[in-house]
Amino acid sequence: MTSQKFKIELLKTNWISEKDTQTDLCAHGQMRVKIGNEIVVDKSENDGWTISASAQLLLRTLERNHTKENPVGDQLIPCCGHFLVFDNDMDEVYIGSCPTGIDWEVKHKDENVILKTESGTETKINFAEYKNEVLNFVDKIEQFYKESPEKEIPKDEFDRKGYLQFWKEWNEKRAKWKK
Repeated sequence: MTSQKFKIELLKTNWISEKDTQTDLCAHGQMRVKIGNEIVVDKSENDGWTISASAQLLLRTLERNHTKENPVGDQLIPCCGHFLVFDNDMDEVYIGSCPTGIDWEVKHKDENVILKTESGTETKINFAEYKNEVLNFVDKIEQFYKESPEKEIPKDEFDRKGYLQFWKEWNEKRAKWKK
């Protein structure tokens, strides 16, 4: 059962170019996110958000807070999220994005999660409900990748390292929260 206080609906999934799906490494799509009584995201004016980056960032919020002072990424729903940076001194892949995106705060307190939107809407939900909503979204994105043509791993070392680390982190975090 999901909470009506926090809902993520995946409305559409796509690659930027349907002609070149093997080299497009980032999943895009349209979504609706509701926090409390506020619709934070409702579709998109463009081709959609970078939903693969959103899924990774939301996975991070299962373990830690996301605040302006200590963010897990630039925004939880980035327009772009295709610039992946990783080196051996980093714990997680950096997902670079443009300034366009949607964000809210996620704070853990006891067995609950407090969500606060940029407009000030605040709601508290049980961690288990929050976790299930995030994992449901993450699993839909992963299924989209599985049903798509196999990706061509970048030949450039910098790009390859970032992409491979993105999926290593994804798989480790997702495995930690098996349903």
